[in-house]
Amino acid sequence: MILYMLDNAKRALRQRMLQERAALSNLERERISEGIYRNLLSDKGLANSKVIFLYCSTKDEIDTDKIAEYCLLSGKTVCVPRCIGHGVMSAHEIKSLSGLVPGKYGIREPKPDSRVVSPDQIDLVLAPCLCADRRGYRLGYGGGYYDRFLEKTSATIVALCASSRLMPLIPAEGHDCRCHKIVTDTEVVVTYEK
Repeated sequence: MILYMLDNAKRALRQRMLQERAALSNLERERISEGIYRNLLSDKGLANSKVIFLYCSTKDEIDTDKIAEYCLLSGKTVCVPRCIGHGVMSAHEIKSLSGLVPGKYGIREPKPDSRVVSPDQIDLVLAPCLCADRRGYRLGYGGGYYDRFLEKTSATIVALCASSRLMPLIPAEGHDCRCHKIVTDTEVVVTYEK
């Protein structure tokens, strides 16, 4: 019964966050992404990481293209997700954003022949979220792709979240992985140290 209630609470919150995010203007979305980019670059976690795993953003999400380009120009290894089954993804190295192709759900991903990067080689994961809380829990899209992947890595996990969607508390279940940091357009929240 409790799991059913948690699932319903997550579903309702997810729907509300999707609506709020969709209502943003392009200018506001760009302002949020730029603030997150600046705060991420000012945090030593990115500077100290050699292998970065980040998501390929859609038009409604926090933009990660600028982050990926910065990392590539800085000589870091950049890998992005490729869906390989229901709820399962793997990390694949990219050398540029131009080689990405439309994949599952229309999300850009690397070609099948790109080099697979083992989760234990990754230093930093930049995870998407619809909202997050100050304990480090993030609410994704409900497919479980990231929670399953994050179980396999000891990397520092950072959620990229608009400050307006950073909440004191969101519903969380035992299988939900906590993030070490939440980077918003106004602050970097350290939720717990590794």
